[in-house]
Amino acid sequence: MSTSRIDQSELLSASFEQALATIKGLIDTRNFRKELLSQPEVENALDILGLSIADESEPAHQLEAVAILGKAGEVSKPIALAVQGLLERGLRSPLPPTGIWGNADDRYYLAKGVSVSHASWVPRYSAIELARGEVVEKASREIWANLAVSRAETLTEVLRITADALAKQLTEIADPADTAYRKIMRICDALSSTLPTADVPTGPGFGQAFSDLVLQAGGGKGAESSRLREDAAATVLDLVIQILRLRFDILFDTGLYRAVGRIRGWWRPGRPPDAIENKADRITQLALDGIHILARQGVEDKELRQTLVAALGHARVNFTGERLAKSDPSLLPHISHWLATGKTLEQVRSNDAVQELNQRETDEMIGRLLLAIQAKEGGSSMLRVIADAVEAFEPSHAGTLKSAADRFDLIEQWTNVLAGKRRLEVFGQKGEIVEYDPAVHEATVPMTRLALVRISVPGIIRSPSGRPSYMLFKAIVEKA
Repeated sequence: MSTSRIDQSELLSASFEQALATIKGLIDTRNFRKELLSQPEVENALDILGLSIADESEPAHQLEAVAILGKAGEVSKPIALAVQGLLERGLRSPLPPTGIWGNADDRYYLAKGVSVSHASWVPRYSAIELARGEVVEKASREIWANLAVSRAETLTEVLRITADALAKQLTEIADPADTAYRKIMRICDALSSTLPTADVPTGPGFGQAFSDLVLQAGGGKGAESSRLREDAAATVLDLVIQILRLRFDILFDTGLYRAVGRIRGWWRPGRPPDAIENKADRITQLALDGIHILARQGVEDKELRQTLVAALGHARVNFTGERLAKSDPSLLPHISHWLATGKTLEQVRSNDAVQELNQRETDEMIGRLLLAIQAKEGGSSMLRVIADAVEAFEPSHAGTLKSAADRFDLIEQWTNVLAGKRRLEVFGQKGEIVEYDPAVHEATVPMTRLALVRISVPGIIRSPSGRPSYMLFKAIVEKA
């Protein structure tokens, strides 16, 4: 917008209130059309508002000017283009804190106006406003959250600034406990739409920064505080679940699980409600899925598992870990045992170890025999069918075949007994369609993980007493 026809000093001394009323009146009457931009009164009013944004001597005027220009930008694209330049020039320097200025609508349009600027101060300012906004404000808080997260250098930085601003504000209010619960719910709701999927580096210390933010809440007595506490905990844990599902790098951040443990600690010495414990179960499953991924690579993340036990409980972690260990026979025995119990598998005595090695060949022979007798082709039933067919004209040969069938039955019985004694069992069924997993399947040609394949030869699993199961033979597969 040109200011050549009016001296800057005259603009600064002109009536800000009149300029504000002019633009506000056009917006309220829905009469703000593109052709009005060329009228001197409208042009001068916009120039005054644009200059007022950078006038630090009048903080309230700065905020009002940005808000009304932000609102004008919502009228139409031509008007938005007209005010964009004013906002970009005026917002080169930081705005003053909003404090108690304005109502929810004013703050919403202030956020819309600030979003036009790409100045370096905007992310920090937005994070502070995210924390300090009134509880009833939702629309403006979502804009502040998006600005703070999408333009930050790291997500950790956003959480730290927000936590510091919230902590400072809570020292200034009369009822910090209940207000903190409400604010944490609103902040987490706003962050849930952008934090988990933002294309921004996580940054070191994310879990600790998250903990510092959400643990501004806590405390408070009475029925109202009890309800707020449960609602706040549920909101925070929902955000944690969303983050763990969508940001793999945070899956191994111990600080995040410590925050979950402290939230569960809000009910000590009692027990959290079932709704909260159900969310804790989901978090445990996600965390142990991550540990399981490392375990399949032969890695034991002991620190993370110990943190989970401290935060979520020994029984819950062991139950989930044991279920994962049983479902994956490809894990090394000592890692499978650790995943299920958190303990190191005791080393077997030397004599037992030698015996185990000597018996492996026997197990392999029994395993192959078990596969042979369970194959659908042949078997004693087929021999008896053939014997019945030739008995009329070759009775001696038929007798031989029946005798062989009886012996085959005996071999089958003994094989099953031996397999049971050695705790061997068949893995998969011939002809079964499964998803290819190189940990339990062996392919004759290169396969991609999770490709559909058909089992041509089942595998064998051994489940020794008191020790983790392991694959004796992988199942052989072919393209489905």
